Amino acid sequence: MIILFSSSLGLMAVKFKKKQLSYIDSLIYIAQKMQLMLSSTSPETDEIMSELKNDDRLKNFDFELLDENCPLSPAENDRSKMLFNTVGKYDLDCQLSYINQYIGYFKMLKQEYQEYYNSHYKLYLVFGLFSGVLISVLLI
Repeated sequence: MIILFSSSLGLMAVKFKKKQLSYIDSLIYIAQKMQLMLSSTSPETDEIMSELKNDDRLKNFDFELLDENCPLSPAENDRSKMLFNTVGKYDLDCQLSYINQYIGYFKMLKQEYQEYYNSHYKLYLVFGLFSGVLISVLLI
């Protein structure tokens, strides 16, 4: 039982890292969609947000960007909040420039998270399994 529990903890850690990657993908998609809408039709802020909220790919995304629901660090989440707060407040060129910077930053961040995941996910699984075995042996 202990082995299963510790193995599941390792698996949960791996799933959390996958969730971070998926979340970053969603943020990049949102920014790219905003960029496309702003550069083509220049819609109002409400139109942009309603279009994003109605997107099938984003149906489970939390647009409130609450820190407790975000798998990223608070500093990274603050960047996303800033993006949502700046849409419609500045001229088009400033908005597009900020969105380009945002996309570049999160693409770089995704690459870092992906490299970390690729090099560490097996360690989480093995550590979970072996810590359970170790605890079981010590208790016996």
